[in-house]
Amino acid sequence: MCSAAIVALASTVVSAAGELPQAPAAAARLIAAIAPPADTVAPDVLASETAVPNIAAPDYIIADDDVVAPRPAQLTTLVAQTMTAAPTAYGDRECLARAVYFEARGEPLEGQLAVAQVILNRVASGRFASTVCGVVNQHGQFSFDRSRTPADGRDWRTAKAIAAIAATAAWDAVAPRATAFHATRVAVGWASMHKVGTIGNHVFYR
Repeated sequence: MCSAAIVALASTVVSAAGELPQAPAAAARLIAAIAPPADTVAPDVLASETAVPNIAAPDYIIADDDVVAPRPAQLTTLVAQTMTAAPTAYGDRECLARAVYFEARGEPLEGQLAVAQVILNRVASGRFASTVCGVVNQHGQFSFDRSRTPADGRDWRTAKAIAAIAATAAWDAVAPRATAFHATRVAVGWASMHKVGTIGNHVFYR
């Protein structure tokens, strides 16, 4: 309400109380008591005009040298939380966990997750088998012996956690849209594929 309107209202109220000649002076005192200073800004307006949006930082960074560098601390926390939940591994989830275990155990968590995401990207691409187990067991695609059994220890629990995180898309892609990878010690002729980046001892392509 503007000051003029407050003056009029206050004068009316005081005058109605007794048609007193000092009504304008009383109204002025009433205005001083109820009207905010001219330079006062309502808290809700101030907050809306000065609030700074909370912009989340990216979950991963691809450096100029093509080395993928996600934030390990955050993924470490997520893996630890998932391990605590003791995710089960059967069917496609078991195939995914086994591939992570045999292809990438001992690698950085980001590298293990990237391997799992490569398999899921293949399933989604339509150019490979339509299931995780189909992709993992496809002839000539992965180097590990399918008949081997993972040792029941921390590496296997980590692989199961990574598989659960990848399968539920609980973490962003660390090697976006990658559908292939190889060990850095191996030379390959994938000239037609785009190099996404290197994580640990693996190079990823799409």
